[in-house]
Amino acid sequence: MKIRLALFVALLLLLPFAGLRLSGSEWSELDTAADLPAYNLPLVFVTLGLLAWAWFTNRMLAVNGGHAPLTTQRRYFGAKALAGSGFGWLLLYLNHYVATWLSLAASDLVSAVLLSLLFAALTPAVLLTRAWLASFPGLLKRFAHLPTLPAARGDSVAFILLAWVLLSLMTCTAWPSYISGMVWLAPLLLLIVLQLLWGESTIFASVPHGDWGRVICAALAGIFVGDLALVTFLLSGGELQHLPNLLFVQLGCALFGLTCLQLGDVVAEAWRGKTRGEVFKKKSFPIPVVVKK
Repeated sequence: MKIRLALFVALLLLLPFAGLRLSGSEWSELDTAADLPAYNLPLVFVTLGLLAWAWFTNRMLAVNGGHAPLTTQRRYFGAKALAGSGFGWLLLYLNHYVATWLSLAASDLVSAVLLSLLFAALTPAVLLTRAWLASFPGLLKRFAHLPTLPAARGDSVAFILLAWVLLSLMTCTAWPSYISGMVWLAPLLLLIVLQLLWGESTIFASVPHGDWGRVICAALAGIFVGDLALVTFLLSGGELQHLPNLLFVQLGCALFGLTCLQLGDVVAEAWRGKTRGEVFKKKSFPIPVVVKK
């Protein structure tokens, strides 16, 4: 798991920069619009809103199924939040090459910390929303008998997707306006490539059987949480310019939800093979028992 995450980060960092240097350009020459100032107060409101939504979905899961993930899997969601924070900075890094939107400037320590907290709250919020949607009675059954896709060999698919990732990330500085969609698809495809090369399953493993439940719920969760964060940011005084059209934004949010799910599955492998007692620590009995002889 750690090797795959390290490769994921390294390739996303190095491939666009390698393409930049091969093209003879410099970092300062990228055709990106000036960053917006850091709106610290709106960032606080968005983070608090995401945390409130995560708490709400956690409570709904406890009511519907008697299982509150934030309570029983604290270390697991802590690891997801840490991975999500790093992933958020990787997305800002990629945006510097393709300039899909004007990004918030992290010009001081306070704004950098607030952005890190915001990114850390996004991934757990998406995954909890997906789990909450999946808990609706009969919803997963509706998505379990959809059209199937032909299953392909893992190695052949992995190398085709790897070629796509290499092409999109290394040429993004040459044609940023034409292949920006390919660039934003690259993180998800790269995670899938690493999973296939390591012989692990992906979030699309059940699609050849017609079961689209996890995929659709993750996409819907990404759209909902992404729109919630965007609307909260704008209503609290923030400003985002140079955004693509509304359909592209929704597709981006859906893609973010799918990537969060795949990233969450990779992080979850650290808990694979452990007994239930190791994952869910038992609490000591609160009432002492004294046995008299």
